[in-house]
Amino acid sequence: MRLSAARGLDAAVGALEMRLLPRLQRAADEPHFAAVRAAIQPAFWVMAATTIVVYFFIPPQPLVWRVSDLFVRFLDAYHIGFGAMGVALMILLANHLALRLHYNRTAAIILTALAFALSLPRPVPLSPLVLLGTLSASSLFLAIIVASVTGEMMRWINRLVRNQAAALAGSALAVIVVFEGIAVLLAPSHQSIADVLLAIVKPMIGVGDTLPALLLIVFLQVLLWTAGVHGPGFLAALTTPIFLGAIDANGQALLRHEIPPHIVTITLFLFFFPGGSGATLSLNLLMLFSKIPRVRRLGYASLLPSLINVNEPLIFGLPLVMNPSLTIPFIGVPLVLATITYLAMYFGLVAKTVVFLPSAIPVPIGAWLTTNGDWRAVVLVLINIALSLVLYAPFYRSFEETLRAEPDQEAALVKTAEAIREHELAIERHPESAQNDEGEVQA
Repeated sequence: MRLSAARGLDAAVGALEMRLLPRLQRAADEPHFAAVRAAIQPAFWVMAATTIVVYFFIPPQPLVWRVSDLFVRFLDAYHIGFGAMGVALMILLANHLALRLHYNRTAAIILTALAFALSLPRPVPLSPLVLLGTLSASSLFLAIIVASVTGEMMRWINRLVRNQAAALAGSALAVIVVFEGIAVLLAPSHQSIADVLLAIVKPMIGVGDTLPALLLIVFLQVLLWTAGVHGPGFLAALTTPIFLGAIDANGQALLRHEIPPHIVTITLFLFFFPGGSGATLSLNLLMLFSKIPRVRRLGYASLLPSLINVNEPLIFGLPLVMNPSLTIPFIGVPLVLATITYLAMYFGLVAKTVVFLPSAIPVPIGAWLTTNGDWRAVVLVLINIALSLVLYAPFYRSFEETLRAEPDQEAALVKTAEAIREHELAIERHPESAQNDEGEVQA
C-alpha cells in the first residue's frame, strides 16, 4: 500500500514537472530575464566590493581604530557599495540585452548610461560617493528599469530603421526625449525618476517583509530549480533590489542605534538554505553513507561545495532536477525552515540580519556575522540543519530503494538532468542563439 501510494505521488509530481518544464524553460530563456540573470554575476559583486574597500580606507582616518569604529565605517561603506552595484548592473545589463536582442552593444551601454544620468536626482551631487549613498540599493531598480526601457527602444528602432547610423541617432533621440521628458514633468514636484522608484521600492520592501511573501519567494525559487531553472537568478530582478534594500535599512538603523526594522533580507536565506537552494546540506550528508557507489562518490565530491552553499553538483548530478522522489522535501524543507527562522526573529529569539554577506560563506559563520555576532543565530542554523536532516531522511531512503529496485531509472534521471544542464550552458555560452532576428524566443 505504501509503495503504491509513493509511486502514485511520484507519478503526480512527475506529470506536474513535465507540464511545467517547457513553460519554465521558455520563461527562463526570455531575453530580459536571461539578461538580468547573466548580469548579476561576479563582476556585479566585485564592483560593490571594490567601492566598499576604497571608501573604507579613504581619508579622514581616525587616529585610533576601535572595533566599534571599524563596524560603523563598514556599514557606511557598504551603503555606498550598494549604489555602486546599480551602476555595475546598468552597464552589464545593457551589454547582455544588446547581445540577446541584436543591436550595437557599445551604443547600448552609452545610451543606457545617458538614460541613467537623466534619471538621477537633481541637482546631481558633485561627489560620486554622496550620489551612490543617496541611491544605495534603489539604484538596482533604477538600473533594471533604465536598461530595459532603453533596450526596448533600441530594439524597435533597429527593426524600423535598417541604416545603422540612422538607427543609433534615432535611439539617442528617443532616450533623450523619453527620459528628459519624464524628468521635466517631475521637476515641479522636485522629484526625479530615481526618487519615484525609491518611493515604489519602500512599500515593496514592507510587503516582502512578511511570512507569506517569504514563503512564496522560497517556494518559487525551489520549484524553478526542480525544472532546472536557476530560481534565484530567475527572480533576481524583483528580489535582489527589495531584499538588498531591506538589509541596507537594517544596517542604517543600527548606525542610528535603532532596532532594525526588517526580518526578510537578502542574507536571511543563509538560515534556511544551508548547502544551497533546497537546504541540501543535510541531503549531502545522507549521501555520504549511501549504499549506491555513484551516489556515495557524488556525496563526497560535492561536500566541499555544499559547505559554501553551492549545490549545482547535486541538482544536476544526483539529480534533483525532474526527480519526483525528492521534489517534496526539496520544496517542503526550506518552507519549514523559513517559517521557523522568521518566527524566531519575529519573537526576538534571534537578532535580525544587519550585514550583507556573500552566500559562499559557510552558514554558521555567516549567520553569526550577519546578526552582528549573535550566538543564538548559530544555534538556530544548527537546529535548521538537524531538522532538515530528519525531514529529508525518509524521502532519501525511499529514493535509494527505488534506484536499487529500478537501476534504469537512475540513468534516465541523470540523462534528463544532463540535457537540461546542457541547454543552460548553451544559452550561457551563446546567448545570441536564443533569439532570432526578430527577437523572438526560439522553440
